[in-house]
Amino acid sequence: MNLREPDLRSIILPAFPTLLPGLDVLERGNGEIQIGLDPAHAVVIAGVAAEVAEALRGLDGNRASDDIVLAQNEHDEQLRDLMTDLTARGLVTDAGQSERHPRPETGLWSLRARHHQAAMTARRKRTAVAIHGDGRLAVAIAVLLANSGVGHIDVRASGTVREGDLGSGYTEAEIGMPRREAMAQVVHRAGADTATTRLYSDRRPELVLLTDAVVPAPEVVDELVRDGVNHLPVRVRDGVGIVGPLVVPGRSSCLRCADLHRAGRDDSWPRVASQLAGRVQQPDLGAVQACAALAAAQALRLLSPSDQAPPSWNATLEIDFFDGTIRHRDWPPHTGCGCGAR
Repeated sequence: MNLREPDLRSIILPAFPTLLPGLDVLERGNGEIQIGLDPAHAVVIAGVAAEVAEALRGLDGNRASDDIVLAQNEHDEQLRDLMTDLTARGLVTDAGQSERHPRPETGLWSLRARHHQAAMTARRKRTAVAIHGDGRLAVAIAVLLANSGVGHIDVRASGTVREGDLGSGYTEAEIGMPRREAMAQVVHRAGADTATTRLYSDRRPELVLLTDAVVPAPEVVDELVRDGVNHLPVRVRDGVGIVGPLVVPGRSSCLRCADLHRAGRDDSWPRVASQLAGRVQQPDLGAVQACAALAAAQALRLLSPSDQAPPSWNATLEIDFFDGTIRHRDWPPHTGCGCGAR
């Protein structure tokens, strides 16, 4: 993609500019540079002075815009114009002044979700999620969400940490600790500013993740539906990670819809499901991490409002890391369910 002249009159330079994580300023020869690799957002810029290219390469959020531009004696106007243009395209953002703790890792989400980086980071900080689960998936997902800047993670875990729980966030020092207390420590290691206190009726979470259990506890699901709380089941079944369906009560298909579809194909499913409720398999760590990454991404998609629904809307995503495949299985609203989804 070649850089075109946009309308820059309304664009304000970031106070502490930085390139989005992972973007490099690459030389193409003859004064031409390239920023980014994906054709959806990469730019190619011709006629760039070597000093300006070096200044762009040094945008790491540690220096103020005015200081960066003033350091360019001969090419200050070109540098300011390019920084403004890259800001308009979302490739340069404001890192903010240096903070006590590392900044959340938001990667290129602002580009993909078409959100302003600072606004997206602030939104995540105001967001609360709850994670129900006693296995390694719960811990792995909690780490990813805390690292991405989610401001409040209410951990709902029971029992104590066992040696078999290690590998997705717990350390050996946490063996024997109550899981809820240990998982709170894990969350604080990943996101020091993330709150882990219990959420009550005056502050409901934007999303509840029901992790690890092959079939979530029916009483928990019923309560979430009754209270109108969004929820996302995440589990590993026989080595295959399954995420979804994402339930937005009254709008997307619910877990009862999926059960009715299953029962229509297998008369014995209700009896089988009752035996699986709350049961946690012991998947290998590769399946856990693959499933956790997919689940965290679906959660962040819901928390980043968009005209396009997340892929787990009315569907499950089934990731088989052995075969290297992700299957998208549709679970449309069932006509025999009274959840209100259409």
